Amino acid sequence: MGLFDEVIRKNMSSGRLGRMILGAVLRRWWMVVLLAASLIPLAFPGITLMTNGLLQQLLWLAGLTFFILLVISVCRSLSNIFNLTRNENGITWCQILILTAIGVWIIGAILIFNAQAGNVSTIVFGIAGSILAWIFQDKIKGAAAFIHLRLNHLLNIGDWIRVPKYNVDGEVTRVTLTTVTVYNWDTTTSTIPISTLQADHFINLQKMSDGKTYGRRMLRTFRLNTGSFRPVTAAEIDRLKQYLPESDLQVGVLNAHLYRLYIYHWLMAHPHISQRPRLIVSWQDQTENGLTLQIDAFIIDSDWSTFEWQQSQIIEHIIESMAWFGLRLYLRQADPDKKEEVR
Repeated sequence: MGLFDEVIRKNMSSGRLGRMILGAVLRRWWMVVLLAASLIPLAFPGITLMTNGLLQQLLWLAGLTFFILLVISVCRSLSNIFNLTRNENGITWCQILILTAIGVWIIGAILIFNAQAGNVSTIVFGIAGSILAWIFQDKIKGAAAFIHLRLNHLLNIGDWIRVPKYNVDGEVTRVTLTTVTVYNWDTTTSTIPISTLQADHFINLQKMSDGKTYGRRMLRTFRLNTGSFRPVTAAEIDRLKQYLPESDLQVGVLNAHLYRLYIYHWLMAHPHISQRPRLIVSWQDQTENGLTLQIDAFIIDSDWSTFEWQQSQIIEHIIESMAWFGLRLYLRQADPDKKEEVR
């Protein structure tokens, strides 16, 4: 690594905005040279060539173009650093500055060529603007979506998001004016247009993952065989006292009713279940495949692995405790007339 490259590296990694900008400018030193080459002749109006008005306009346009390209390049370099350090404000302002720079170039070009109503230059810029708007319509939509999502804090680096339409489920690693890069939990990487996050449905699970909500939702259903539903007997009442208070136990009460009460009270007392925003144990619609018991609860442990572990233990207990009340899960009967296909 040469001395010049070392100077650039130290400035870029300094953490100070001024030095980082200087380092990014030095990385594009050739743009600075081209910018100076286009503007220096304009500082000497006595040069013969400068009497040509068209040449002056072209030089001004070249200077403006190199300056805008330098600004965009610097902003992109800083955005890469801000993405790594999760500097959300830095990312936002860099991307907005890129969008502003493009607008400045268009306005500057019109002013340089003195575009007025009816002039040929106005018509040319009008046609060119229409063509560019058609070509870059996706980028324009992306810019609008970026500003909306970032200024409303709907999307940040490190957020866990799901985009069902694109089968995206993972952590946001990069956000630009036009795209969002996500590292999926299956170790793949997805890059999607940022405009889709505004136009289509996406889910941000970061607050839940950080424990800033009541927990992570557990919504599970269990289909029970209604053939096992029956009133409990006096003998069963004595045995069920270890699971329910006596006030809930009466001879002739349906075992399915007592089981639902037991599961509700058991979940209420569970140390890993939150009673807010809701805890519901309910019967759903009767089907030809049995009656469905639905559990709608929130597990306090929102970390993925811990949540799955707690959820699995709860499901195992729900299935195990069915036998205590004489209940069974529904099992589809095999069709004796249908022969199994041999492959």
